[in-house]
Amino acid sequence: MHRPTVLIISDNTEFSHAIAGQWHGQRNSPALAVKESDFCGQPQGDTFDIAIIGGLAPDVLGSVLEALRASGKPVIHISRLNGNSAAAPGLVTLPEVPGWPELLVTVASQILERQRATADLERLTETQAELECHASLGRYMLEARHNLNNALTSVLGNSELILLDSEALSTNLRAQIETIRNMGMRMNEIMQRFSSLQKEMQLVEQQVWKKGAKAAGA
Repeated sequence: MHRPTVLIISDNTEFSHAIAGQWHGQRNSPALAVKESDFCGQPQGDTFDIAIIGGLAPDVLGSVLEALRASGKPVIHISRLNGNSAAAPGLVTLPEVPGWPELLVTVASQILERQRATADLERLTETQAELECHASLGRYMLEARHNLNNALTSVLGNSELILLDSEALSTNLRAQIETIRNMGMRMNEIMQRFSSLQKEMQLVEQQVWKKGAKAAGA
């Protein structure tokens, strides 16, 4: 199971420690990556799932937000009460009031849960598309099985009738017909294995739909 990563950007070590302390010991806590505002390069979106920024000087905040915007990942900004509140598309701003670490963790956890549910729904949508393709192939195989069974019934029935007239058959001819009958029986056994294919397909479809409904609800 994927463990989400939270990127914390701050020039205040107490800020980072407060967040880490609030998350510490919680069940299913994410991995934390802490950086200062002068981190090198632009954060890659595939290296974290959500970013938290705070404890930054006003002249630094804008450049950090600009660097994070390109990642396409959600960002939470902890804003001091004395102003400096940032505004940007997709940005969640929380006030730095007493108890803010608990509020932050609650909001971030909800965002991460939503991301997980969305990712699950996307995967299930892909699985459903593959399943529909497999279902079409399965229906074709079931139809082919019915036609082949009819042909095999004719082959086995006629070979048995011919073998009943043992006096009219030479040794070589009898051996050849027995080979045809035996191969027909083997083919029939193979085709019988498809008898449970339809039930298995229906069961898989039901499981995929249930998981899709659960993810969509989340």
